[in-house]
Amino acid sequence: MWTIPLDITDRWLDSAEVQSFLASNDLPDASADPLVRIGQFVAVTKALQRGVGRTFHSVQAAASALFDDVEGGVPVALKLASLRLVLREVYQTAPAPVAVPERVVDEIGNYVYALTDPRSDTVFHVGAGRGNDGYALVWEALALTDRLAETERTETVADEVRDAAITTIREIYDSGLGVGVYVLGRVGDGLDGARAAEIAAAAVTLDGRRALVDVADPAFAERRPVRLEDLALRHAAEPVPDLPTPSLLLGVPEAAEPGIDDERVRALVRGPWNAGQAVRGTGDLPVFVFADDIVRAVYRAKDWTLVARSDDSALWELTVEAADEADRYVGKRVMPSRVGLKRWPLSGWVPHVTTARPGR
Repeated sequence: MWTIPLDITDRWLDSAEVQSFLASNDLPDASADPLVRIGQFVAVTKALQRGVGRTFHSVQAAASALFDDVEGGVPVALKLASLRLVLREVYQTAPAPVAVPERVVDEIGNYVYALTDPRSDTVFHVGAGRGNDGYALVWEALALTDRLAETERTETVADEVRDAAITTIREIYDSGLGVGVYVLGRVGDGLDGARAAEIAAAAVTLDGRRALVDVADPAFAERRPVRLEDLALRHAAEPVPDLPTPSLLLGVPEAAEPGIDDERVRALVRGPWNAGQAVRGTGDLPVFVFADDIVRAVYRAKDWTLVARSDDSALWELTVEAADEADRYVGKRVMPSRVGLKRWPLSGWVPHVTTARPGR
């Protein structure tokens, strides 16, 4: 199985063979006119970009699908360069989603969900259900009959809609990627049937997963789409142990992204932040990084660096180091009430420098 990777444009533009084709007419089948060669290069580039994420059972099939419709044909040198440098064989597919724990199904309740295609960051299916309904089409597409047998499906999907979704899901997994399953709203948060239909109608027209934020129901407590996996993790997770005082909590939504590594988390933690003296002046300050109410990483503040000043406020970058006590907290649930708040601030900045609570 072969697929055109997501970073096709960068790999294509960096290709030495492509640069040679554009600069020289000595290659076989290359036009002596540089404008013709540039036109052929542009045509192939567009064809490759249109094919991002597509999978093929052979290189020949890929070449036919990509180049047969290019007006005027594709020079051999350009065709070989593209097939050699931007196609890769898929040896391992992404893991299938894990079932929502039975004990949290009632807590999550009924929800509206969207399936997203990571190859283009677009929504290709929207539905409503409960429990593992958000995963059911993925499991069906991957022939995971054992998981389907253990699932009580509450959602009814029309045959033509089901077939189209399953075809897309299989193409995504054939390319080595996985389907995104996002919850847009929950009945328990005030979402009724009429509003669910409006959300579904809006979401299927979206061009980009980021735009899902625009159609997430305002009554949805999360205020943005949340992966079903993270929602289940949040409800199933144990409460975080007592947080030390003083400490610093940083809300970093990107920390919940699948596969994110420690280096990337540290870069996000760097800020800059509007940090006051009470926080900066505390040596060896514990720093808790959370996303979707789950602690994702724990560090110790090492250094603060002034990067900008505006009027009476200043912005600081934070450098952190590993914390020995991380295992006690990572993967545990932390709620705003643990630090005397009703809701997390949008800034993500939550200093916990006193045990006093608002109103006390």
